[in-house]
Amino acid sequence: MGKYLDKINGPADLKLLPVAALEGLAEEIRQFILRSVSKTGGHLASNLGAVELTLALHYVFDFQRDKLLWDVGHQCYTHKIVTGRKAGFDLLRRAGGVSGFPSPAESEYDQFTVGHAGTSIATALGLALGEQLKAAAGRKTDDEGHKTEEKERPPQAAIAASPKIVAVVGDASIVNGTSFEGLNNLGLVKRQMLIVLNDNAMAIDATVGSVAKYFSRVRLSHTYDDLRRTTKSILEHLPGIGRRVDDALEKIKKSIRMALLPSQLFESLNIPYFGPVDGHDTESLIKLFKVLSQVDHPVLLHVYTKKGKGFHPADKGPAQFHSTGPFKINGDNTVEPTAVDHRPHFTHAFGEALTDLAGRDHRIVAITSAMCDGTGLMTFRRKFPERFYDVGIAESAAVDIAAGLAKSGLKPVVCIYSTFLQRSFDQIAQEVALQNLPVVFCVDRAGMVGADGATHHGLMDIGYLRMLPNMVLTAPADAGEMRQALEFALDHPQPVVIRYPKDFVPTEEPAQTASETPFELGKSLLVRRGRKASLTIISYGTVLTEALAAAEILSSEKIPVDVINARFAAPIDDKLMHLLSRGKKLITVEDHYLSCGFGSAVLERAATSGHDIGLIRVLGAPRSFIGHDSRAAQLMEAGLNADEIAKTAREMLAGRYVRSAG
Repeated sequence: MGKYLDKINGPADLKLLPVAALEGLAEEIRQFILRSVSKTGGHLASNLGAVELTLALHYVFDFQRDKLLWDVGHQCYTHKIVTGRKAGFDLLRRAGGVSGFPSPAESEYDQFTVGHAGTSIATALGLALGEQLKAAAGRKTDDEGHKTEEKERPPQAAIAASPKIVAVVGDASIVNGTSFEGLNNLGLVKRQMLIVLNDNAMAIDATVGSVAKYFSRVRLSHTYDDLRRTTKSILEHLPGIGRRVDDALEKIKKSIRMALLPSQLFESLNIPYFGPVDGHDTESLIKLFKVLSQVDHPVLLHVYTKKGKGFHPADKGPAQFHSTGPFKINGDNTVEPTAVDHRPHFTHAFGEALTDLAGRDHRIVAITSAMCDGTGLMTFRRKFPERFYDVGIAESAAVDIAAGLAKSGLKPVVCIYSTFLQRSFDQIAQEVALQNLPVVFCVDRAGMVGADGATHHGLMDIGYLRMLPNMVLTAPADAGEMRQALEFALDHPQPVVIRYPKDFVPTEEPAQTASETPFELGKSLLVRRGRKASLTIISYGTVLTEALAAAEILSSEKIPVDVINARFAAPIDDKLMHLLSRGKKLITVEDHYLSCGFGSAVLERAATSGHDIGLIRVLGAPRSFIGHDSRAAQLMEAGLNADEIAKTAREMLAGRYVRSAG
């Protein structure tokens, strides 16, 4: 591993190293991250850029006692490495290994499980206010739980005695609405709180928006020497540890003319600003953190880092290496992908279909939230730049912009991952569903997502969307149906949701699907008929392949079943109720939580129409947060594979189904 990294099993070991050794440790950690991610896949570029910053933080603070919050969590690999989790990187983002995001279940050094942007400032604010309230009470709790009076302490002694709060925020995260709401409320905090703005000029895609351009103007106007001079000036003006720094703030502001632009932005919110400084100068960062940790009110330190630092391909193309699968590194430091699977994904099928349809209808507009590549819109953006909008990590704004576009007579298509669309529920309800506007929501990464785990699973979208009046919910089963669903949605006068997973499209389309039967509101499709079948498997979305495979297994056992492709979760097809009227048993299958999903919709419809709900069994994900693993393993664990579906069918037909409803 390396002469330094071998000795690091926790932050205490890190603090034993001389500062001069940290540069060597940083290089060893970069190589460790590179080797690990090349084998398992993961978030590479952002982690290569955050090494020195993380080491400096752990060198100064004690995060067993102090509180470190990451925003977003995917830049935490160095943090995990130095907090005793090196061994888990052999199975990074795989079952039995460490997750790709902070996780309190893994370590006391992690405060929150974090996979969404914009959270750290507000949660850090809450932690700071919590400590502030405890200090104001003038009491502490002993080991037995008894409250005892706390002695008066001088201000600096009080700062030293209380846990430090540090939030590390990426430049793409700080423009999120929740971040600004947190910044706007920092005046509530009357104690230490450090915000570190890690500015690497790159989110998952290029950071967009006016604030990003604001930072960019500053970034482009600074040389490396400028950053060194800024650091020197800050350190010269700040007093030593143990003395108040309030008097130094005004001197610093006057002395660092080059920092006027960002200083104006944050000072207008009454947040003392320091920087920008070099985020790879470990020695200077350590000095800065030592002094800024003594400030008895919130401050912000602006650091520049290089995303992909130390690995030429990631340095040159950070977006490509934001989140990557396994790859090989050859001798000249370039990348050779391992075992590339060229089968198209649903994301690709969506992007192709939308781009083609947009060529025929100039009213189609695409909107995404810092996920152009991830949502399959790269070709659309190149062909129709005037009809493409990337609003940054601002999902709520994306939905409201779409509402305005729809009100103007255009056909907006909002392309956001299921897990991130959760953040805009209120806007979907108020500005789209309530107004009954024809906005199309293309919900990528619906269902199990594999290695990203609990923070990124799309297992709630059916539940939180189908409760809304006017919302139409659809799910294509293959590439052909993807196009059919889009055509239906773009012509429908109400809001329509199209959900699909991060997965390959089936190599063979099920019989009687898109090429033969267009989507019709609330109509399902019989795709397999069993002679005199007394049981029907009803699949919603891409799990149709598993439903058909289960039917094939049962057929080999002389058990006939029908298979229906539901296509719609709202409204539910009346045909399904007719099956119950005829005494048929139904099994619903979906890549979604059991609670509030497609199967729940069928149960609700059956119950309200007086049908026997005892004839229905619902298969879906259990009501728990599911850890990182392969998507196939997650589906199998949830019982959403062909064998488990067939097993449920046998049990129902034998009258002995006993599985818990989750």
